[in-house]
Amino acid sequence: MLGERAGELSELPRINIRIESLSDLVFGLALSIGSLELLSKTPQNPKALATSVGLFAFSFLIVVAIWLGYSRIMAVMPKETSGALSLNLFLLFGVVLEPYLFFVLQSTSSDFSLLNWTSFGYALDVGSMFLILAALIMLIIKGIDRKELKLHPLLLDRFRLAMYLYIFVGGAYLLSAVPFFWIDTPVGPLRFVFWYSSFAFVFLGIFSRRRERLHKPKKSLPPRS
Repeated sequence: MLGERAGELSELPRINIRIESLSDLVFGLALSIGSLELLSKTPQNPKALATSVGLFAFSFLIVVAIWLGYSRIMAVMPKETSGALSLNLFLLFGVVLEPYLFFVLQSTSSDFSLLNWTSFGYALDVGSMFLILAALIMLIIKGIDRKELKLHPLLLDRFRLAMYLYIFVGGAYLLSAVPFFWIDTPVGPLRFVFWYSSFAFVFLGIFSRRRERLHKPKKSLPPRS
């Protein structure tokens, strides 16, 4: 009886959910919220202006890095991949939460206790988003191993490298949430130093891709007749 019921359910047509449309809306909303936060504060001097722009650039780069990785992943991932929808929803929740937590983080600089808890939540949010990207790539790799998905070996190597990078950056953010890292350093709290270091890894990934393109052999043109 149960076997017949399962067979009937497996024969039902799948419902395609357009998660890509929702993701475009969510990422656009996150960037818009970040811009509104920048407009809500009027700097009083050049130093405050530079600080506001620098903080906005930090949040902007994180959202854009997540969006770029997400777009590349969803471009090759089949819609019927098991578990992908749940990971997508968790990722979009983290994307929407990021500008809010970052705004609270900037607004609570005078309250050291609240700043600690806000930075703790922000570290968990950003770290989770990078790890979810890594989990989505794992689903792609599993699909290739099961021969459910075909991918060029060069693209597969890039996805593997991106997965390790996401795991490292996400793990660094989660590690920074440990109370031990809420200590002062000459350049600020150690937790924030971990966050700023993510810029170096993003630029390193961009530089490595450009270097790979420059050293890629060019196809020779066919001889003229």
